[in-house]
Amino acid sequence: MIFVRNVLRARLRSVMTVLGIAGGVALFVAISAITSDLQKQIGAAVSAYNLEVVVYEKRATSPFSSKITRAQMAALTTQFGQALTPVVVGSLNEKWNPYAMVIGVDSNFAKRIPLIAGDRFSQGRREVMLGEISAQRLGLAPGQTLRLDGEDYAISGVFRTGSRLLDGGIMAQIDYVQEMLNHVGGDGHFTLALLQTGNRETKDRLVSEIGASFPMLRAIAGTEFAGSLRLLKVVDTFAHTISVVVLIGTCLVVTNTMLMAVAERTREIGILMTVGWSPWLVLRMLVAESLLLCTLGAAVGNVLALALLNIVNQMESVGFGWVPVHLTAILIRDSLAATLAVSLVALAWPAVVLWQIQPLTALRHE
Repeated sequence: MIFVRNVLRARLRSVMTVLGIAGGVALFVAISAITSDLQKQIGAAVSAYNLEVVVYEKRATSPFSSKITRAQMAALTTQFGQALTPVVVGSLNEKWNPYAMVIGVDSNFAKRIPLIAGDRFSQGRREVMLGEISAQRLGLAPGQTLRLDGEDYAISGVFRTGSRLLDGGIMAQIDYVQEMLNHVGGDGHFTLALLQTGNRETKDRLVSEIGASFPMLRAIAGTEFAGSLRLLKVVDTFAHTISVVVLIGTCLVVTNTMLMAVAERTREIGILMTVGWSPWLVLRMLVAESLLLCTLGAAVGNVLALALLNIVNQMESVGFGWVPVHLTAILIRDSLAATLAVSLVALAWPAVVLWQIQPLTALRHE
């Protein structure tokens, strides 16, 4: 086909164009994959454990930075009893992981966590349960010990929730997690209070009731939890900004390539017009070339994005296993569609140049 032959005529330029497109696509796809996957993980965890109402500090920038006092938690427990589950979430700077995620829960909530080895931690004993990813990365199993915040904790079991964010963490009795975090700036506060209701009407009523009874706390439906995380909002905004930059950058790269193609083939285009080719036929040939380059760039970009995600996932500095190592079909489809749309927009300038070419003048072009 003529458009394939034209692309291969300037192989180095075509390769550089494909790589330029691929670099932008890889960055966009990788960031989008992380953002969407985090939201899915948190949403799946909320759904799996029936967390219908989440209570956190109203002044907190996000639920994970919340601090519910002991007095507030005691009042919540008095009002809601067994339906309420206190949770403490934080991170420790350990040699084996500078962002070791620790989750403090009570024994009732721990019983809902599925185990793949060992047993659940015992009340009053310095024991922890490792997430499956943490256990694999650290090479530890039930019966061994793990050092946390300068103390040795026995590993009672290994759990698997299906959420890489949680499976890369450590779960322990809530009192011990408060003690660990107290050494890094905490003061025995709780992070969240989780409520199970049973039906939508009760859930809506509890959200309003908590808002009225506890002016310093905020209650939201569990389905809104992922959307309330400030980090996800920041990353999502960053991803959209990157997408705009990628589109503009890709558009400029393709436009430059097509302009150079028109300039180099001015005499050839003049010959084609002389033998009966209309500007539309010539433009259709350029469209085919642009689509081919962008399709190759999108394909290579998705492969690079997958490689980038796997590399980042292996870095201890970002924690254990929460970065996705696969791309969804929807994300691949969206990246390809956006790149192909850019390939058409990028032809606006070359099309104007093409329409200004006069056949006789083009034949005299050197």
